[in-house]
Amino acid sequence: MIVIGVLGNSLNIATLTRPSLYFHACSRYFLALAGNNLFYSSILFTFQLLSNGYQMNPSNTSRNACKIISYISTISAFLSPYFIVCASIDRYCSSSLRASVRRLSNVRTAKAMICFIILIFTLFFIHILVLSDLRADREHTCITQANSVYSQIYIIVQVCCFAIVPPCLMILFGFLSIKNSLGTHVVRVAASRYKRTERQLTRMLSIQIGMHILFTLPTSVTYLISTLPNTIRTTPTYSFVATIAQFLFDCSYITSFFLYFLTGRIYRKELIRLLRKIWKHSSANQVMPSQELKSHVPGRTTLNAQTIV
Repeated sequence: MIVIGVLGNSLNIATLTRPSLYFHACSRYFLALAGNNLFYSSILFTFQLLSNGYQMNPSNTSRNACKIISYISTISAFLSPYFIVCASIDRYCSSSLRASVRRLSNVRTAKAMICFIILIFTLFFIHILVLSDLRADREHTCITQANSVYSQIYIIVQVCCFAIVPPCLMILFGFLSIKNSLGTHVVRVAASRYKRTERQLTRMLSIQIGMHILFTLPTSVTYLISTLPNTIRTTPTYSFVATIAQFLFDCSYITSFFLYFLTGRIYRKELIRLLRKIWKHSSANQVMPSQELKSHVPGRTTLNAQTIV
């Protein structure tokens, strides 16, 4: 999963920065999503591998590591769904029949929204740096040091902000975008190519929304069950279901490349062009040294203009 996540999200970043995609506002949200997913799949997946596979949890090494890793991992987990929400709002604005609303779909607004989302969650989870600590009574495990009432309220707020609010906003603006698209019948010829790219970005986003909800909803349910007083969380069946749910949640950070490749024709074209360009460049670097070596073989005379003169 680490290899697939790093490779897939790196290809997403390289492809979405191509000129035909880079200057679309929706692509900027996809870029932000790919950057966050790249960080999550490379750094945080590595921490999970060390913790679950080799019993070397970096969060339990020191208080500072506990606070910083808990803080960064929480922020990174929340950024991805809200980048998708911003992309959904952008698709609604771009398909609106009102010119004033369509003007909101631009690269400058996308940059401002990305910075705003990062700032909001950076401040919202600042309390983790204060409350996270190593518990001596639990073998120095990194957890949130707070009373039970605060922990339950905090967990419920987390689940609502992650599993309820983003999917509802995605679905709402998705239906509004479809409604706007059905009401649009006239497309200018000069802008037809731009509109085709916009429609493909909308299709890519729609599949992204569906898969995100499918992958993250089971984890949110099991996470909420584990924090509320009940007898289910102690059963082996719950542990098995929670493990499968966590696996699906991790898949949400590595599948965007496959979704874009399968649903976006413009994405496939730009990716193929990029790979061909890289192949030609690498082939040229391999051919040039051999040609230089051939021209400097001992005992061979190379004629040129100066030799003839």
